[in-house]
Amino acid sequence: MPSSSPYRLGVDVGGTFTDLFLLDEGSGDTWSAKVPSTPSDQSLAVLSGVEEILRKIPNASDVVLHVINHGTTVGTNAILEQKGAKVALVVTEGYRDILQIRRSQVPGGLASWITWKKPEPLAPLEMTIEAPGRLASDGSEVRTFDESAFEEKLQKLVGKEFDAVTICLINSFANAAHELAARKVVSKVFPKTPVSISSEVLPEIMEYERTITTVVNSYIEPAVASYLDGLLHALQERAKHLRILRSDGGLSSIKLAKRFPVTWVLSGPAGGVSGIVSVVAEQTRFKNLITLDMGGTSTDVSLIENGAPRIRRETKVGDLIVRAPSVDVRTVGAGGGSIARVPEVTKALRVGPESASAVPGPACYRRGGDEATVTDANAVLGYLPRFLLDGSFQIDLDAAKKAVQQVADDLNVWLYEAAEGILKISNETMYGALRLVSIEQGYDPKDFSLVAFGGAGPLHANALGVLMDSFPVIVPPSPGVLCALGEATTTLRHEISRPFIRVLEKTNKEDILNEYRSLLEEVIDVMCDVQGVPESKQQEHHFQADLRYHGQAHNVPVNLSLDALERHGLSAIRDLFEAEHKRLFTYHLQSPVELINLRVIAEVKKSRLPIRKLSKALLPDPATSSIASFSTLIFSGSEYRDCAVWTRSTLQSGHKLQGPCIVTEMDSNTLVHPGFIAEIDDMGNILISPISESSPSLVAMDKVSHGDLGLDSATVDIFEHALRNARKEMDTLMTRTTMSPAIREQQDEFNVIAEPSGKMIVGQFGSFIGDFLDSWKGTIEAGDVFLTNDPYSVAGAISHHPDWLILMPIFANEKLSRALLVAWTANFGHMTDVGGNVPGSLPTTACSVFEEGIQIPVTKVASKGAWNQDLMELIYRNVRLPEWNRCDVHALVAACTLAGQRMADLYKRFGDNTYFTAIEELLERNRKAVSSIIATSIPDEPVFFEDWIDDDGQGVGPWKIACMMSRENGRLVFDFSETDPQSPSSINFYLSINMFKMFVGIYLLMVYDPSVVANDGLQSLMDVYIPEGSLLRPIRPAALSCRTHFLGRLLDLISGLLGQKAPEFMTAAGFSDSPHFMYSGYKTSGEWFQLYWLGFGGIPARPHGDGPDAHSLWPAMKSIPNEFLELYYPLCMETYATLPDSGGPGLYRGGNAQFIRWRFLSEGEISIHDDRWLSKPWGVLGGEPGQRSSKVLARKDGGREILGSKQDRIRVRRGDVLEWSTWGGGGWGDALQREPEKVGLEVRRGLVSREGAQRYGVIVDKEGKVDEEGTRLLRNKMERKETDTREEEQQVFNRGGTWEELKEKCFKETGLALPKDPREVEFRGPMTRTKFYTAWKRREP
Repeated sequence: MPSSSPYRLGVDVGGTFTDLFLLDEGSGDTWSAKVPSTPSDQSLAVLSGVEEILRKIPNASDVVLHVINHGTTVGTNAILEQKGAKVALVVTEGYRDILQIRRSQVPGGLASWITWKKPEPLAPLEMTIEAPGRLASDGSEVRTFDESAFEEKLQKLVGKEFDAVTICLINSFANAAHELAARKVVSKVFPKTPVSISSEVLPEIMEYERTITTVVNSYIEPAVASYLDGLLHALQERAKHLRILRSDGGLSSIKLAKRFPVTWVLSGPAGGVSGIVSVVAEQTRFKNLITLDMGGTSTDVSLIENGAPRIRRETKVGDLIVRAPSVDVRTVGAGGGSIARVPEVTKALRVGPESASAVPGPACYRRGGDEATVTDANAVLGYLPRFLLDGSFQIDLDAAKKAVQQVADDLNVWLYEAAEGILKISNETMYGALRLVSIEQGYDPKDFSLVAFGGAGPLHANALGVLMDSFPVIVPPSPGVLCALGEATTTLRHEISRPFIRVLEKTNKEDILNEYRSLLEEVIDVMCDVQGVPESKQQEHHFQADLRYHGQAHNVPVNLSLDALERHGLSAIRDLFEAEHKRLFTYHLQSPVELINLRVIAEVKKSRLPIRKLSKALLPDPATSSIASFSTLIFSGSEYRDCAVWTRSTLQSGHKLQGPCIVTEMDSNTLVHPGFIAEIDDMGNILISPISESSPSLVAMDKVSHGDLGLDSATVDIFEHALRNARKEMDTLMTRTTMSPAIREQQDEFNVIAEPSGKMIVGQFGSFIGDFLDSWKGTIEAGDVFLTNDPYSVAGAISHHPDWLILMPIFANEKLSRALLVAWTANFGHMTDVGGNVPGSLPTTACSVFEEGIQIPVTKVASKGAWNQDLMELIYRNVRLPEWNRCDVHALVAACTLAGQRMADLYKRFGDNTYFTAIEELLERNRKAVSSIIATSIPDEPVFFEDWIDDDGQGVGPWKIACMMSRENGRLVFDFSETDPQSPSSINFYLSINMFKMFVGIYLLMVYDPSVVANDGLQSLMDVYIPEGSLLRPIRPAALSCRTHFLGRLLDLISGLLGQKAPEFMTAAGFSDSPHFMYSGYKTSGEWFQLYWLGFGGIPARPHGDGPDAHSLWPAMKSIPNEFLELYYPLCMETYATLPDSGGPGLYRGGNAQFIRWRFLSEGEISIHDDRWLSKPWGVLGGEPGQRSSKVLARKDGGREILGSKQDRIRVRRGDVLEWSTWGGGGWGDALQREPEKVGLEVRRGLVSREGAQRYGVIVDKEGKVDEEGTRLLRNKMERKETDTREEEQQVFNRGGTWEELKEKCFKETGLALPKDPREVEFRGPMTRTKFYTAWKRREP
């Protein structure tokens, strides 16, 4: 007869082991087991583990488990290993490239596009179908959904192999009708194929995020359904219920898990957090916890507040970010297997993210690994006992020492210093993640305890507790199987959300309450009917709202009480939102608040676990029989001999262990540092605390060693890592809080942290603070804030008036009489408006800065913390969107303040000598690295390169930028003498010399050590000559507003210079610009609207492969969601696609251009800033040029106007359509060498046409199949003939013809008149008095 005792089993599948934790709810008895995982079929390990753990309990053969709660990586692995289903995708007409474009973002910093490899879309383009019909952002129907036409389109998929279908239609978040109709047709044509629709998976605004989330759901659905069905069948004799752990820490029934697998794609990390809640938060007095789960490859961290883990609304898996609720776990590439290395160029110690994994593993594991890892460093220092896994596994200490010694030799330090350095860097990486979930979220780590688990977490817990000042550090029992414990003890959960986009102040309280009541009914039905839980057992339901200030794009979720809403009305919501906004971002605004989503969450009531407590020790000191062995431990270069290695299973409640020592158990080891004591509580937790406030800490020991031994390399690397984190925090705050779409979405904001004299120590555009300090004559004190938008005031560091720059001095010891300047922080962001004669204030026809909006010279707007509010209001009075500017200035100041706090913390943490010495060492390290690259990669002979902007918006052009690069005495010299003089129009670009040097340095470092933090140390290695009065050094008051074209063209020029003699830098030309589009006017409601938007295009082909299609060259920029545009502006984005054949053919194809059809729904004015309409983005090394850009305005009455590339005040009427095409990237290498099958695939995907395939010498039939014989004949015919008549530059660069040839065909090929040559224009102004201008006039064209 089966046992009646209610057993709960948690099963967690990891990469190496499958962990199990069994709880008898009646007695509180627990058992654990660990069996090898079976990656090919995870269920085999699960079944094996179930049998093994049941053998540990009495009458096992009679036991039927009440429930098995399972955390699995089946879905995660399918994504990471690209072994998911083949997904067919249904999208709205005009959006077939939605996954190909992926919001145009290239991750990383400047020049990261050179090496970034774009991942393949999960739903291939050749399996994408465009559905007829269209909805507006309010859910109304623009075009009806034609079922018969759609069924005909689906015939394209008949006979093809695919496993699942995703349907995601534009604006379906507002109305699911078209998606439901489409699913009906798909199910009719393919009745056995699972279908996911985005309005059910993620009914939220933002079309790309909704699409990728729903595609992921489809991608993993068949595999997980098969897995769950098989496992359920195999366990039917052993368990009554099988449930799956969701990413948010709750459980899901099998039925829901199969339908929405995206909700548990990260169930593994959630299990550990749930375990901490169960064994620490619910069983002890410690309710505020920061968790650290360190495994072999990575570390997961999270925060628990008042016993509840924080939940985020998105999940990251590999390169994908999907919108699904998950425990706010942040993952970093720091684990026991993280590999330590020393790049030759920088000689900086790097640890991770590369990992030795389970095979070959750390050197000390004797599985073939020979590279030093974090585990090896722990072994060398004595922190890892010689015998692991209850004595069944012996480590190879000699192998560990040999591997770490290689790192020591590369660093020229001794063995133990290298080992400690590896651990310090690894700890700093984890410290950065811990700050992400605490400090960056507005929490003080001192108010939390750090809880460590996982196989490696307890080894590093004490050190990280010191860094965080989070005590006691807690190591729960069986830390290696804690995820399984969490899965055994958590409960069923479900949530339902719904869009509710309204300005709060204009919303009726009853409307909100009614919506919540409707959601509550739905969630109760699901919990009862699908999860199998009677309503009486459900916990009180949680009510949430996502809010933001009107104009922002980042949602802030808050928990609501419906009673409070009924009693206090809408103010209850606003108060909660503003408190949360201030906690997260340090300020709140007076702007209107906007509701975005409403949500109801239900979960089963959770009873307190009957976990047995440890027996009480009679004495605080354990018996010597509890000592398993002794070890020599190394801390800060000092040896501590005969340190005890305690056996954890023998310890009792109340035992105290003084450090240094180790506590060992089957699945983990806990390290206690000198000056700390570990106490065992009645739940078996190890609580590590300082013995006293004066106890030595790692930081204190660092300070002593620096004074005696000099600055060690690891400390400099730690400092560098901290700077990188500070900059990331600035970026995060800006993108989450600003209103200008250019900042919040397209990330047109750049920050700098500098040392006191103004040298940039982290940033991107180089420091301009030195120029400011040279010119500023006033005082500089703590609390001062400086503001400017005047390029002429800061030597071109900002380059036009929309860029508003905040500078702040950072002082340490502010409260003392002698405050010390320790840093500068600065940030600038592109404002949507600054006044001026056109909305957006980027007039193409401006002839001076006086037409380009308000000019703010460097001005102290706050003195000693007191703001000059009258001055700020005067500034805001002169712009069209004052609330937006006010909000964005708040964000700029908050970001600089945040970074200032981080620098002050670093100063306090490291002390005066180490702080400033580390800065100098970082500057010197950059100088040495770039000096080495210059010496080994840049040839002696000078190289010359020139490129052009086609016109200036006033019918004059092309305008030349030219540079000679040479190497002299180990330095690079750049001479721009042959650049054209400044233009009478606004295309001039005041080029900051520091910024140009930084661009060159970043390009050089990106190829050789992209992990390095670029700084001003490299400035001394370059000389730059830019003649005054030229396009790149205009004389005030020359107009600058349209400088974007030369700013972008500078990137092509750098590639052209560096690549001529150094192939690793040779890229084609491409999307080295950011076309601007502006649209403004009044809505029918009388409300003013004003859009500033950046376009993207074809990335150049590179030595590493094809250029991505319709992506951004600029770091981290991404497109504004089209649904967002349609919601807030009178627009219909009819087409958002790539342009076939626009990328230049080559061995590697240039990226295709962007093609958009903007339908205007209200009368207004548009402005366009673009280029490459006459010249072509050049190909290199045999590659062909990319296609030109074009802009055509199709009038509602049938007329068509070809627009110039730079035009303002173009009147548009309702129904007019702008057809917007950017340019493609140039090709790299001979197109005849490209694999024919790859060309055929791109024909099937619609990226290359059949006619375009012939430019590669490939013949493709109507079905997209390559004609091999026809291809062979065509390629033989197209063999290129060598010629000695071409100049060397033309052999490298293919511009599609000479300038004379391009000009001759201008009107015929573009429909636009040929611009007038600048030499035919009469120049006036101060530059005509310069020697440069006189020389230019005399020079032959």
